[in-house]
Amino acid sequence: MTESSPLVVWPHDSWLSQGDIFESVLVTRVGVANGIAAQAPGRGPALLVSHGCAIDKKTRAGESRLEYVSFLPIQDVDRLEPQQADQLRRTKDTPQPYEVMYLGELPGIGEGYLSLTQPFTLPAVMLRTELKDFTAEETGDEADRRIVPTVGDTRVAKLSEAGIDLFHHKWIAQWTRKAPK
Repeated sequence: MTESSPLVVWPHDSWLSQGDIFESVLVTRVGVANGIAAQAPGRGPALLVSHGCAIDKKTRAGESRLEYVSFLPIQDVDRLEPQQADQLRRTKDTPQPYEVMYLGELPGIGEGYLSLTQPFTLPAVMLRTELKDFTAEETGDEADRRIVPTVGDTRVAKLSEAGIDLFHHKWIAQWTRKAPK
């Protein structure tokens, strides 16, 4: 196993959480070639960015309300120019630059980073999510029913608490242009 960045830990929890790192999800690449918009579906690594409240929201009857899950594609550091890759590694624990976040070596993926400008959403049904009971011992909090994927679960790691905090800081700054205090 490769050495983990302090922003990433493994193993992940059994339930879906913001910060889960998937080795492979459906990703639609959109671009422009010769002045014509083009898109191509494929599979690739991604970070789950849906907020925990959105993931765990239930109806009054206790059923899941989760309809969609949002992701950021994980990019390959090796595809960057050497000076860009070095800059990204040097600023891995800092809020700036806001639009990218270095993840380090990820199991089964390699050295990755996020571009916070590329979120995408998939129907939760693609993961066939369902609620499962967990004990207080398992959650580290209280006994609860939480969302688990029953197909397409390719999670290999998750962001640590420090990683989630840095992601929130960057996400807010990127999309509001206001740095959190």
